[in-house]
Amino acid sequence: MPRYLSSFSVPPDHEGLLNSRTAWLVTALLGLLVGLYVLKERLTPGKTLHVYSWSSYFPEEELLAFGQAHGLTVEVSYFASNEELFAKMVAGASGYDVILPSDYMVTRMVRRGMLLPLDKSQLPNLHHLDPSTTNPAYDPGLQYSIPYTLGNTGILINTDKVKVPADGVSWSMLLESPDPRRTCLLDDMREVFAGALMWKGRDPNEKDPAALTEAGKQLQKTKKDIALFSSEPAPLLLKGEVYIAHAFTNHAVQTAAENPAIKFFFPKEGAITWTDNLAIPKSAKNVKEAHAFLNFFLAPENALAATRITGLGTPNRSAYLLLSAEEREDP
Repeated sequence: MPRYLSSFSVPPDHEGLLNSRTAWLVTALLGLLVGLYVLKERLTPGKTLHVYSWSSYFPEEELLAFGQAHGLTVEVSYFASNEELFAKMVAGASGYDVILPSDYMVTRMVRRGMLLPLDKSQLPNLHHLDPSTTNPAYDPGLQYSIPYTLGNTGILINTDKVKVPADGVSWSMLLESPDPRRTCLLDDMREVFAGALMWKGRDPNEKDPAALTEAGKQLQKTKKDIALFSSEPAPLLLKGEVYIAHAFTNHAVQTAAENPAIKFFFPKEGAITWTDNLAIPKSAKNVKEAHAFLNFFLAPENALAATRITGLGTPNRSAYLLLSAEEREDP
């Protein structure tokens, strides 16, 4: 039969001792419970917003500020190309709340039903965008995406090591490089094919199988000769491992800051311009927080911090006006 404390009979001379011990036991148990509760609060992870992004696209201070304001942690993972992003999502990755597809990839994802339509009522900072960016062909009316950065693709050359042609830089500088073992192409299928197509005077969006086959043959030849494919050419240029690199404008800003001899060129046959966008996948688990994240980086001061850390153009008109004249006029 179970015993209960109330059933004990205590001799009078022991009552004080028992009361003292009981009080100590109760106090100790309460202290233990409070300690366990505090420990649980410290160890139990809070809500996490998962972002899948290009590298170095978000200032650390702004990420921390957003997390503190919304009582959550922001965890950023990185991809190297739109195709890598697409493959991950097609394979069933469901842990991301915010992704950053480029323009053409937004269209592709919308057609596949992979993006969540945006709730504009949760995005009051949309009015800061430049009107010219609010109705893009790849997502009319910004139904699924918000433009975040603007950039171009071209060629970076260490002019201390490579002579720049007097008649202008051609895509041949990459595809038939004068120093192939010191040449790097982007690890980005669409960008590489676009360069090969423009070199031959064709549209970078060419769909003709014969033209694509011809471009593919050229790229196979180039692949055998060059040093490597990399989506991060800036460190390779700065270390002197390569002298010529297929690159984005943010790479140009990074390298010029450390070595002014590394200059960016738009190939004379034409160059690519692009927009990277914030979007919410349909599989997002934290939809409200994802909208808050988009709205946070639409605020001018946060968009300004983003364009300064990336070295890319901003579609945010209010943020652009906060740039210094030197920044706005940087060639």
